[in-house]
Amino acid sequence: MTQYRPLARPEIRRHLLTLAQAAKGQEPGGLRAREYYALRLGIQAVIDGREAEFAGKRLTNKRHDLSDCAEIKLAVVPEMRRGSDLGPSHRLIYREFEAEDGGLPYREVVAFAHRGNDRPFEEAAARLNRREGVRLQSFRPTSETAPPAPIRQALPPDIRAALAAAGDVASARGAVTPPTTNSPAAGPRRGDPPERGR
Repeated sequence: MTQYRPLARPEIRRHLLTLAQAAKGQEPGGLRAREYYALRLGIQAVIDGREAEFAGKRLTNKRHDLSDCAEIKLAVVPEMRRGSDLGPSHRLIYREFEAEDGGLPYREVVAFAHRGNDRPFEEAAARLNRREGVRLQSFRPTSETAPPAPIRQALPPDIRAALAAAGDVASARGAVTPPTTNSPAAGPRRGDPPERGR
């Protein structure tokens, strides 16, 4: 099973924090707590490549072209209609990117919402700036992936720039120079805090 590096859109990070805060104020098993744990479970499943365990499937070009995305289904609230179980209530939408550094590929979580009124798909389309009825023009698969995984594509410029900026943070290694052996003996100096236990 392939592992993936996670990417989460700012909206997903905020949603996760909001759910965590709301869950603290509820009894265990409350709706927000269940949504919080389902979102965490979904993110972990996507990172672990376990989409088949969650009825995952590739998306298509319907109202909005989300053919570069896939979904997994997560049960948060039981729903019935005329005595029939309607299945998992929530959807997590994500996409996949080839790594340019030779490492594990990336998976970006785009949306998580109740399936009613196609809300997760509408949220994903809005976040990815997909207009209704317009097909993707710049969609370039980089390698073959088997369904239900999304089609792997090259990193878009905005994500590439964010990863480059995050990777350009200087290492702290060597930032502090240790005292040399030629320096005077280290001992307590005026203004030094007293050591405990001496």
